[in-house]
Amino acid sequence: MSQTDDAADPPRAWVESFHESEAEVRDVLDGIREQHLLGETEAVRERLRAFGEAEPGIFRLIALVTIDIETVYDDLAEQYDDGEAPTEELRALGREYQRLSDEIELVFAEQTQDLRNPMPQVKCAFRYSESIKLPRLGYDVYSGDVRLCEFAHPPSQALMFARTLLASTRELLQRVDANDDEIAANERERLAYVYESLTDELEALDGYVTQGTDESPAETNAQEVYDDWSFN
Repeated sequence: MSQTDDAADPPRAWVESFHESEAEVRDVLDGIREQHLLGETEAVRERLRAFGEAEPGIFRLIALVTIDIETVYDDLAEQYDDGEAPTEELRALGREYQRLSDEIELVFAEQTQDLRNPMPQVKCAFRYSESIKLPRLGYDVYSGDVRLCEFAHPPSQALMFARTLLASTRELLQRVDANDDEIAANERERLAYVYESLTDELEALDGYVTQGTDESPAETNAQEVYDDWSFN
């Protein structure tokens, strides 16, 4: 491999470090992959976190090629002369550990963007109690294969929880605006899209939550209602 002025800069520096300890790195990744096959997802994340803390450069390289971020190959091509960048070797490495891509991406987001469980999923279940005429929404929140928490409560409590998240989101955006901080264009696009979807959901929900009552929600003592609700 030819030497260039930026040979010590990432991502080439990460590639050099990987080549220097490739056998050890593969041993670690093979062990993590075996645990993933056994369904030990939480242990997989802890080992990936430890790997990322011990070898941040190599871990970033592994993350980029496993998630298949094309720009890493473009950056390497600029750092190597005469087409000597190990592009195909790295693509093969990414394919070899593709099974770990979701967990690697999650830990990568934790370490580079200070996010936690950035890809939540919700699994829902529905029940109805005839004796007290009360529907119940059950939902489990997952991050990948890891169940973070579970809930089971009446629909109004679900909406209260959603309202808390919305109010917190509004407060965050207010603080960002007051501080004249910028928000990335793609994040603004996602916010706008989700906001429109929420508006549609609220409109569709309106007929179900307002029928059969003349009392304004603002006049209801919500805390008294929730404290008395239970399921057997």
